[in-house]
Amino acid sequence: LVVGIIWLIWKAFAGKAAPPAKPTPPEDPQARHVRNALQFAQEQHKFLAGKQREHAAWQQAYGQAKINELDQLSGRQFEEYLAGLFRAQGYAAELTPVSGDYGADLILTKAGRRIAVQAKRNAGSVGVQAVQEALSGQAYYKCDTAWVVTTGNFTANAVGLAKKSGVTLMDRTAIASLIAQIKTETGSG
Repeated sequence: LVVGIIWLIWKAFAGKAAPPAKPTPPEDPQARHVRNALQFAQEQHKFLAGKQREHAAWQQAYGQAKINELDQLSGRQFEEYLAGLFRAQGYAAELTPVSGDYGADLILTKAGRRIAVQAKRNAGSVGVQAVQEALSGQAYYKCDTAWVVTTGNFTANAVGLAKKSGVTLMDRTAIASLIAQIKTETGSG
């Protein structure tokens, strides 16, 4: 009798079990394509909006800077300034860590070429060590070439090593030319 009652109770509850779920129909390929395209567009918009904010912040902080004003910047501010200046020239610019940068303060990329940049905000002459640091950064970050950029000038030994090793040197005059070019292109001269 007890077994019969348990069986009846079990049968009553088992009969009230939820009906099996209907399988969801496969998603229409065109709808999936539209959803993926919309998601991609939203991600690109977010990325580009971030780049636009980054550029606007750089313009506000440094956009009207003249070469003599760069002498007042800290080393990191000078690196940030150069990143924005090169971005305005069409490069992708990535700042390396403040310490442990292996000789490169910036990594520039344009047309598939990577450039390790050693930045020296210096009123005097920059020597061989900066060229060596740039070469070290080039090797560590697997770049195609290396540059040393300074607000000062270069010693004869630095120029000699740069010529032998293929490092590009950019001094105060070269930076001033880039600034003038940007101001001419943007009409803010």
